[in-house]
Amino acid sequence: MNPKRDIRVLPDQLVNKIAAGEVIERPASVVKELVENSIDAGARRIAITIERGGKELIRVVDDGCGMSPENLGLAAVPHATSKLIEEDDLYSILTMGFRGEALASISSVAKLRIVSRPAEVDEGQEISVVAKQVELAQAAGCPVGTTVEVRDLFFNVPARRRFLRADSTESGHVNEQITRVALAHPEIAFELTHNNRLILSLPAVETRLERIAKCYGTELASDLICISRDERGVLIEAYAAPPAHSRSNAQWQYVYVNGRYVRDRFIQHAIKEAYRGLVEQNRYGVAFLFIELDPRMVDVNVHPTKIEVRWADSNLIHSQVLSALRETFQRCDLTPALRTDRVREPIRPEEQDRIRSEVAAQLKAMQPIGPAGQASPGQGRIPSIPAFPVSRYGAPTAAAVSFSPRPARSPEEATESWRSLYGAPDSGSPLSPTTDALAQPKAGEADRRARVIQMHNLYLVAETEDGIVIIDQHALHERIMYEELRQRITSGPLESQRLLLPETVRVTPQQAALLEEHIDLLARLGVEATPFGSDTIAVHAFPSLLKDTDVPSFMRDLLDHLSQQEAGTSTEVVIHELLDMMACKAAIKAGDPLTDKEIQTLISRKELVEKSSSCPHGRPTMLRLTKTDLERQFKRT
Repeated sequence: MNPKRDIRVLPDQLVNKIAAGEVIERPASVVKELVENSIDAGARRIAITIERGGKELIRVVDDGCGMSPENLGLAAVPHATSKLIEEDDLYSILTMGFRGEALASISSVAKLRIVSRPAEVDEGQEISVVAKQVELAQAAGCPVGTTVEVRDLFFNVPARRRFLRADSTESGHVNEQITRVALAHPEIAFELTHNNRLILSLPAVETRLERIAKCYGTELASDLICISRDERGVLIEAYAAPPAHSRSNAQWQYVYVNGRYVRDRFIQHAIKEAYRGLVEQNRYGVAFLFIELDPRMVDVNVHPTKIEVRWADSNLIHSQVLSALRETFQRCDLTPALRTDRVREPIRPEEQDRIRSEVAAQLKAMQPIGPAGQASPGQGRIPSIPAFPVSRYGAPTAAAVSFSPRPARSPEEATESWRSLYGAPDSGSPLSPTTDALAQPKAGEADRRARVIQMHNLYLVAETEDGIVIIDQHALHERIMYEELRQRITSGPLESQRLLLPETVRVTPQQAALLEEHIDLLARLGVEATPFGSDTIAVHAFPSLLKDTDVPSFMRDLLDHLSQQEAGTSTEVVIHELLDMMACKAAIKAGDPLTDKEIQTLISRKELVEKSSSCPHGRPTMLRLTKTDLERQFKRT
C-alpha cells in the first residue's frame, strides 16, 4: 500500500494539463473550441487548415471582431473570458462557449500562436504561447479577425499522443466536428483544408435545409419532412427523413439546443418512440432537430465539452419532441415509392468516349485509399463500358463465381435477391448439396418432403419422425448464409464481381476516412471502392453472393457499422460482425413466398450447418413439438 501523503496544491501547469485532458481529447476537440470562439466573435467566414490530421498543425482563420492587444494578452490566461461577467450569467448562457481555460488548456499541451486585429485599429497584434509562457508579443500586419495556430499537439504529453489514430481517421473526426457546427449555422461559410487539399467547402446559405443538402446530398434533403412547432416555450425546427431512409445506428440523428450540438438520452428516446412501428426494431430514423428555448431551462455546464445537458423539465422536452414528430408522421403519407431495378439504356459510342474521359480524369485526380504509397485494388483502372449492358454486373474477377444469364422470370419468381442463391451451387462449398441429391430423394423421403408447408410467407411447418418443427425462414436462411460466408472467407477474400458501371455512394468525411482506414478489410469482403470526388465513393466490385443487393444501401450500413467499432477491436471480430450483416441482407425475408423446391433446399441445407438452431443474432430458427407435446395439448394422454 502507498504510504500516507500530505495534501498539496498542484502547480498551475499540471492543473492546465488536467483541464486539457477534459477538454482536448484529439485534434477535433481543438477545432471545436476554436471554431466556436470564431462564431461567438461574429465571424461570417471560417477557414480551417490541418496537417497530418491536426497532429502537426491546426489553423483557424476567421473574419470576426478580433481582439485588442490588451485582450489578446489575456486570451490564454486561465479563467479569462469575455463571455461571463457575473455569476447569474452561468444560468443564461447564449454563447457557444464560455470556459476561460480552453486556450490556456490548449497552450499547455501544444504550441499556440494567435494573431488578431479589431476593425477599429490599423495594426494587429501577435502572441506565441508555449507551456503557459508568452514567448513573443509583437505588432503584426493582418486583416480584421483572428488567426489561431496550434502546432505539435501533445508534444509534451507523449502518452496522449500515442492514443491518436491514423491521420485519415483524425481528419475524418475534424470534418465531422465542422459539419456538426455548420449545420446549426448556415449563415457562416466554412472551409477545411487537409495537407494542402481542400476537402470541405460550405458556402453561406439562407436555410438549414440548404446546408443539410450541401452536407448530405440533395437526394436525402429533398425527402426530408419539415417540422415546425412552438409550444410551451419550446421552439422546434426539425427535418425528419421518411422511414425508408432509416439507418443501422443513431449517428444520423443530429440534435441541437440553442445552436449547440448535444447528445441527450431524453431526446434520443423521443425520436426512437416517434419512429416506433415505422422502422424495424434495430433501425434508426434520420433526423435533424434544432431546439430553441430559454437558456435558464437548460444547464449546458454539466460536461467539459458541453456535449451533454441537464433539463429543468426533461418530461416537457421529451413530450414536445415526441409530439412534434409523431403528429407530423401521422399526417404524412410515408408509403415509400416503388423502387424498380434500374434498366440502363444502351450507351452510344460517342458517349462511351466521353464517360471514359471523365472517369479517367477522376481516377487521375483521386488519391489512393490504400496504405501510404500503395495503390488500392483497381486504382488507376478505367472500368470498361459495354455498349449494351444487360445487367449492372460485368465479367467476374479471377476468383469470382460465374453467373449464367437467366431468362425472364414471372412476378412470383422475381420477388427478391435471394432467389439466385438457389441456383447451381459451388461444388467446393460444404454447405451446398448437389441438385442431383435434391432431385433424387432417398427411399421414404418423398412423402416426408411433401409434408412441408409455408404459413403466412413467414414460417415453414415440417413433419419429423416424432412430431413437427416450425421454422422461421429468415432466421434459418440467415444462419446458413452466415456459416457459408464464414467458411469461404477462411480460405481467402470472398468472391466478387465487377460492376459494369460503378455505383456511386454519397458519404460523409468521417465515412470516407473509415473507408480509407479499412480498405484491406473491405477487400477481404469482396468490396472494391475508391474516392469519386470530395464527398462520394465509387464501388467497382461487390461480393458475388450479394449480387442483387442494393449496393448504396449496403455500403451505407457497412460504413455506419464500422463507425461504431471501438478502438482496439480485433479485425476478425469486425469481419464476423460484417458477415452477420451481409447474411441478414442476403437471406430470405419475412413475407417472401417460396416454391416447393426452395423450401426443400432450405430444409436440406439446415442439416449441413452448425448451430442451425439459432440465427447469428441468437434468435431461435425453429421450434420443435413432439407427438407427446401435441397429445398432451389435445388431452389424448
